[in-house]
Amino acid sequence: MKITALFKTARSITIEIEDGSIYETAHIYEIYVNNSHYQTTNKVITGIYGLKPDTRYSIAVVGGQKKALLELTTDYEFVTLNVRDFGARGDGNQDDTLFIQAAIMACPKQSRILIPAGVYKITSLFLKDNIRLELAKGAVLSAETRRTKFPVYPGMIQSYDEDGEYNLGTWEGNPLPMFTGIITGVNIAHVMIYGEGIIDGNAGYDPDNWWYHQKQMRTAFRPRMIFLNRCQDVTVEGITVTNSPSWNIHPYFSSHLRFLNLTVLNPKDSPNTDGLNPESSRDVEITGIFFSLGDDCIAVKSGKIYMGSKYRTPSENITIRQCCMRDGHGSITIGSEMAGGVKNLTVRDCLFLNTDRGLRIKTRRGRGKDAVIDGVLFENIAWIM
Repeated sequence: MKITALFKTARSITIEIEDGSIYETAHIYEIYVNNSHYQTTNKVITGIYGLKPDTRYSIAVVGGQKKALLELTTDYEFVTLNVRDFGARGDGNQDDTLFIQAAIMACPKQSRILIPAGVYKITSLFLKDNIRLELAKGAVLSAETRRTKFPVYPGMIQSYDEDGEYNLGTWEGNPLPMFTGIITGVNIAHVMIYGEGIIDGNAGYDPDNWWYHQKQMRTAFRPRMIFLNRCQDVTVEGITVTNSPSWNIHPYFSSHLRFLNLTVLNPKDSPNTDGLNPESSRDVEITGIFFSLGDDCIAVKSGKIYMGSKYRTPSENITIRQCCMRDGHGSITIGSEMAGGVKNLTVRDCLFLNTDRGLRIKTRRGRGKDAVIDGVLFENIAWIM
């Protein structure tokens, strides 16, 4: 048994306990930080939080006769901006969107935006470059559900010279109007979102909520929980994402992304609530995530016919490991919107529990010559029905 550091910030470290297990460890382990007991875990991928910046730590993992040590230094941090100091109340009543957004926009490089424990009512929050956003334990970003409160991203905006175009909104592989995501990033880079908190989309079936007449475009199509459009170097770690209006996490034409140690939850019968859908994205790591939801756990996509043939951007170099997929339709699905192709997809050391299918490739006539699937590897998968 050994431990390795997968990810660190100024305030947290994510470790992997390598004992030959899939998702859950073979033994119960005790974690010690600087010789003080931190927690008990049975997870291969585990987060350690509440650390201090630029500080040397010794981490020990002990189980039975096994012991492994790891020493490392947390990252430097310039300042912390607590959203409470910007006017956010976290009382579950006040709309805290503007106050949290003010903290995001004011955050300098190598600094942290802290959302402490509390329930923060929000609509959409917009990311910017070079920020670290921490949702502390007990913090809940509780999303609004009224459509009139959300901005709309147009599907396609024609350029002034009528030659180029600017694509913002998307729905199931086509450039269509969509409401902005609960967490939205457009053309941003070097961002970390991490912690033990929750993003709750509050979606439901009542007539004024997202899942009512779910196939209809009502002003615009339903928002994602986390939407990353043409972003680079983004890591999302530790948090829980639940009750999404549609797809939970949607990277779109983005690259160099890491999704680690997350929990993604939606009711079994919730519509179009895929867990994580990389679309025309590359160099994506998906590790240590628990999925339980109403559609595909992970669906790898690259657009319908227009986007696939116009931009010819496959989803490629995607690694999925140490994940648990439970109660979804497909554990790992390719398509059906994949007119740009899918290349180099590796899935290993994963646990599939009660999902309808393990690997599902959705094919459809007319996808075009760029709809090529190449380099798919499944290895060491446990599938339990």
